[in-house]
Amino acid sequence: MNVKWNEKTCIHAGECVKNLPNVFKVVDKKFVIDKNAATEDEIKRVTGLCPSGALTIDD
Repeated sequence: MNVKWNEKTCIHAGECVKNLPNVFKVVDKKFVIDKNAATEDEIKRVTGLCPSGALTIDD
């Protein structure tokens, strides 16, 4: 599973960070996705909450 973030599309609603802070976080002013910090199902659920569609998954 490959999780992608489109910086240009993101509206910074924060749904990803609020729901899975161990996966989606900002480190040194860069957005980091640690896909090993949660199950695939959890990541897919939270990716679906993104209101702008900036987060996508390629299986």
